[in-house]
Amino acid sequence: MKSSTRIGGLVALATGVALVAVGCSAPAEESPDSPDTLVIDKSFDLVTADPARMFETTGGIVLHAVYDSLLTFADGNAEEPLPSVAESWEVNDDATVYTFNLRDGIVFSDGSPLTSDDVVFSLDRVKNIQGNGSFLMAGLSVEAPDEDTVVITSEAPNTAVPAILTSATLGIVNKDVVEENGGTDAEDAIDTDTAEEYLNSASAGSGPYTIESFDTTTEVVLVANPEYWGEAPEYDRVVIRNATAETQLQDIQSGTAHVALDLGSDQLGALEGNDEIITSTSSSPTIFFLFANANVDVSDVTATDDFREAMKYGLDRDALLELAGDGASVAYGIIPNTYLGALGEDAAVERDVDRASAAVARLGGDVTVSLEYPNDISVAGINFGPVAERIAAQLAEVGITVELAPGPVATTLENYRNGTEEMGLWLWNPDYPDSADYLAFGPGEIVGLRAGWAEGSDPALESVMDQVSTETDAATRETLYQDFQKLENEASVIVPLFQPAATVVATTAVGQVDFDPVFQLDIAAIGK
Repeated sequence: MKSSTRIGGLVALATGVALVAVGCSAPAEESPDSPDTLVIDKSFDLVTADPARMFETTGGIVLHAVYDSLLTFADGNAEEPLPSVAESWEVNDDATVYTFNLRDGIVFSDGSPLTSDDVVFSLDRVKNIQGNGSFLMAGLSVEAPDEDTVVITSEAPNTAVPAILTSATLGIVNKDVVEENGGTDAEDAIDTDTAEEYLNSASAGSGPYTIESFDTTTEVVLVANPEYWGEAPEYDRVVIRNATAETQLQDIQSGTAHVALDLGSDQLGALEGNDEIITSTSSSPTIFFLFANANVDVSDVTATDDFREAMKYGLDRDALLELAGDGASVAYGIIPNTYLGALGEDAAVERDVDRASAAVARLGGDVTVSLEYPNDISVAGINFGPVAERIAAQLAEVGITVELAPGPVATTLENYRNGTEEMGLWLWNPDYPDSADYLAFGPGEIVGLRAGWAEGSDPALESVMDQVSTETDAATRETLYQDFQKLENEASVIVPLFQPAATVVATTAVGQVDFDPVFQLDIAAIGK
């Protein structure tokens, strides 16, 4: 067997899917001038504090601070998983059996010891609740031969397992506490688990923070966990407030917030020359994408090859990039530009108005479709509305009338996840730092299904997906990921648009805060 305290992962980057409710920042209970209180402004996509049900970006930031996982990433390094609850691990030669040795002395916030039974319970609960993040456990089984050892077995070779296990969705909960409050890891957990209400108001983890209060529309308050086994965080109290980019700018300028996460180029320009502000900008793994539903029951227009050809060649990606701000880049494929197998500029699709117009003519002309997107959130200072409006204007030039259908993220997110949108404009933050995560965009997979792309729709593409999902050689995987994206681009059910830059703004009282390529923000690392 290969043995290591660090198992190398493929270069990639991290965190969840989707989105929920945005307003203005609510006042924190304490003054932000308190040296023990950190105030963070974030545009919320927040649904739940239950790890087994959480699969949103803001939720991932919060729960990474509350629940430890078997492995983690640190210091902005997204290439190599590091020990966390597991202090070491082994993997067999074909990457199907992973054995994790748990660290001694870890206790939950109530002081009770963390054992392998808690790990098994937590991972099986994710699988059986069948929430949005349950696919992370697809093909995996977990067992505990003793209280200090966990064995995870994959049905097929899977080199992404260490990276997958860093996800906040797979955070380890206190089995006894969760069971006492309605939780279960049984196969019928989707119907019988009722622990979410409890977990939305209390903590059952071993991380550096615990939850004091949790509101999906206003703010979340975290307090330092006195039982934490690792290095204590710098701040005793953290207030994370829901705020638009405009409000974040005002708050960071006035000093009523210490950290702002969603400022775009316009807001950042207003901060130039401000000696009280430190700005850190880096590459972001976020991908904005557009899809045309391939399910004829949803739309007999967008499900056609002609419509997808018109959309593909009717879009001007460089013009859309202008809306993404400084440091953004065109997405040539669905895998971000820093990941294994990412496509380069040679894969760019050039706008061809004549070709797009001819495709619309074959549809009979005068095509009208609906485009849904959330209108109450911003990411990296980017609002979905202007992007949707420019898409509509571009497609109008080739004969497609796009009726814009904005709505609150709570509503549009549900429609997106249920696969009922005729066209959708969304973004994707990776769930774990491995290119394998992007197979979710293929036919029959989680994002593919949201776009009405059923299993069996594209045999050639699905064959490549099958090959790369079990391949262990890095060079071969790189080639297969490129083939996957080229075929994905050819099908054009899902069209990648651009990657914004990631900027974190902080006051000098806090010091520089860098964007974390795995967790977006590592709260417990701030100030160190």
